[in-house]
Amino acid sequence: MTRLARRDFRSLRRAAAGIARCCRRGALVLALAFAISLTAHVTSALAQVEPVRGEAVLQANPGFARLTIKLAEDVESQVLAAGQIIVIRFKRPVAIPIGKLGDAVPDYVSSARIDPDGAAIRLSLARRVTINTMTAGERLFVDLLPDSWTGAPPPLPSEVVRELSDRARAAERALRQQKADEAARRRPPVRVKTSVQPTLSASSSRCRMASVSPRC
Repeated sequence: MTRLARRDFRSLRRAAAGIARCCRRGALVLALAFAISLTAHVTSALAQVEPVRGEAVLQANPGFARLTIKLAEDVESQVLAAGQIIVIRFKRPVAIPIGKLGDAVPDYVSSARIDPDGAAIRLSLARRVTINTMTAGERLFVDLLPDSWTGAPPPLPSEVVRELSDRARAAERALRQQKADEAARRRPPVRVKTSVQPTLSASSSRCRMASVSPRC
């Protein structure tokens, strides 16, 4: 009986170990399936994000070329250079027609394309350049400066500077008005008591009610 009991105990232990291994495998499979499902869900959600529309213009200027990207909203961007390729990445998908960029200034840019998901614009350069980038509100300026360029980088267009200055003044006025409104709301109300006495004349009543007047 003791030998049989020991054999049954070993059999039960092996069965329990097998069940535990199956449970661990099952948990791993479930975790993997959940991760795949979550990744698919996030990818689908990102794909459904409405792209920010905008426009891109590449122009030749005296001694350099400038790419101007104007978006409908302010979108954070990053400009990277790898050899003869410039990559402009955006934090949100963008919808920008760039079909004519490759023909605009062929001395600097030979071709341009946008990623299918709208996350980046890629420019193929026709010559070696130094990149200078500036951001002004919803605009991104990418200057392509040749090796012969000397001195400071090109400035922002004067009309953009004026627009930024007007925006700054408007924001300052709005901030002052907001602070004034908040101070008015925090100011305690003034309680006024009035009394009517038939023996007083109308002028005396006005004088009493407006006691702060120096004529009273």
